[in-house]
Amino acid sequence: MFDSIKALLKGGSLDRRELKFKALAGLAGGALGWLPVEFASHNHTLTEQVTTAEQWAATIAMVLLSGLIGGFILAAEGQQLEFNRDTQLRFARGFAICALLAYFGNLYSNAVFSWILVAGGWTLNHPGSMFFLVLGRIISWSMMGAILGAGVGIATLALPNILKGAAGGVVGGFIGGLTFDLINGVTGGGLMSRLVGLSAIGLFIGLFIGLVQELTKAAWITVEQGRLRGRQYRVEGAHATIGRAEENPVGLFGDPSVQARHAVIERRGADYVIKNLAVQDGTFVNGNRVETVDLHDGDRIGIGGYEMIFHLRGSSTPARQQASLAVDQVNPAHIASRLAGLNANVDGPCLIDSSGRKFPLHAGQPTGIGRALDNEIVVSHSSVSRHHASIQASNGPFEVKDLNSQNGTFVRNQRVTAAPLRNGDPVRFGDAPFTFRA
Repeated sequence: MFDSIKALLKGGSLDRRELKFKALAGLAGGALGWLPVEFASHNHTLTEQVTTAEQWAATIAMVLLSGLIGGFILAAEGQQLEFNRDTQLRFARGFAICALLAYFGNLYSNAVFSWILVAGGWTLNHPGSMFFLVLGRIISWSMMGAILGAGVGIATLALPNILKGAAGGVVGGFIGGLTFDLINGVTGGGLMSRLVGLSAIGLFIGLFIGLVQELTKAAWITVEQGRLRGRQYRVEGAHATIGRAEENPVGLFGDPSVQARHAVIERRGADYVIKNLAVQDGTFVNGNRVETVDLHDGDRIGIGGYEMIFHLRGSSTPARQQASLAVDQVNPAHIASRLAGLNANVDGPCLIDSSGRKFPLHAGQPTGIGRALDNEIVVSHSSVSRHHASIQASNGPFEVKDLNSQNGTFVRNQRVTAAPLRNGDPVRFGDAPFTFRA
């Protein structure tokens, strides 16, 4: 498992943002869930006889604790701090499913916990029986963690997530149960130990549910350009819609050129296909406008002002990038430009896009920039015209010329029809930003 985590970290495919959100969500759920648990168990010890009413109070408290942990973890799927309608629905679904499962899970885990204490001869003042107390806590909380994780998986409405969630919950519950009595000893017991212990259990369950999902994901998308640059989205289930609406698994917000439901990625066995759903703005894959096309590891998806990369576990990205260049055989100059753009060590005058790729500029001949494939620099952005602009140096400095584009060409944030370029100048074609280097 640790080798898999190292490989993910090295490859940059581990979504740290999601892990943070899930861990903090579990922490918040555990901290809030401590309140009913504290009211139900305050000043009670394991050796006390409890009434039926107190048993019910303890059960309800655990149900609320579990529901809050599960609800917050599921709400964190959107990786947003906004408690919008979609987040509310996920929270409600996670809370209801996890609370229902926790009612039955609490009965069985309590029975196992009590059996271990009795079998080990546990007594309050016998130091040797601490082992059985910790053992019972670990096993019972691992059971509850598995049930909580499975509940989170069920609430995502994706069948594979049930086992992933259960596995993450087991690990989280195990670590939480292992550290509970340690925390109890450090804090001196009582109110603070229960607050810290239950919060830690929620944190570990959230963290490991997210970690297992990351370790086992088959396909995902990373945002390379746009408002949500750096965000990752797992592609799960039979289909995953992409768009501006909150309910999309891949939500691209803050760009009016992205439709509410812009495209959809469908899984067909081991293969993935993207379908365009937008009539006007379209969907682009490797610079080409598409309606339906197979996706391969490393393919670049353009939607509105967003540019994303599709990742498929177990594939070779360099090979896929070379395959994507094969469509440009009709234009040798374009091939050279695309290959140079993939090379981070380009020398001489060039344009640098927002992801750091360099595109060379050649003195004495114009360099075309636009969305069409016959340009030397292809920009798959809906705000860029097919033949948007050109850059050329003729017996002097490089100069950019706008080719009657719809959304304009900008140098140093000023719209221009033609303008000389100085080293370091910011240049924008529509909404696609570049930097000129001499």
